[in-house]
Amino acid sequence: MKNTKFALFTISLLFFFGANLFAQSSASATAEVKAQLKKGLSIQNLDGDLDFGEIILTGSATTQTIAPNSGVRFLVTGHPGKNVTVSFSNINLTNDAWVAANGGNNDVLPFTADVDETGSSSTYTNANNVNSGDQVALVNNSGVGNLYLWLGGSIAISADQEQGDYTGTFTMTVAY
Repeated sequence: MKNTKFALFTISLLFFFGANLFAQSSASATAEVKAQLKKGLSIQNLDGDLDFGEIILTGSATTQTIAPNSGVRFLVTGHPGKNVTVSFSNINLTNDAWVAANGGNNDVLPFTADVDETGSSSTYTNANNVNSGDQVALVNNSGVGNLYLWLGGSIAISADQEQGDYTGTFTMTVAY
């Protein structure tokens, strides 16, 4: 029995040390490496400025409006199928430069934007209104995402509006 115990103990030791002697000295695992490359986002003004033209002051409050389809068209390009958030805000036009050159009183003229989108159509068809903060998908056009945004809006002329040439800068921003 003593020999049997000794033999079992010896075999166990050999098995234990033998297993460690023949254990792997290295191991490996795999991981997939991924990257999602998105086309850079850009926006360009295709039509110039939104010009309300010459308006005669009558002493009565009035609102002048330019519809988006008669206004300024912007082209957004980016990754097809991705949503972009469209942001803009209403602005105040001022007559400051005119007053500095000609005299008179400074005043502001509120401009309220009206923006529509026509997807990848460069013509004003099937337009949808866009509010600031809305997300709109870039439409796949041969591997490039396109979106046309159309700017119109209105100016609110008060009954006692000061004369002058009013200007302001409207900014349309898009972001993934």
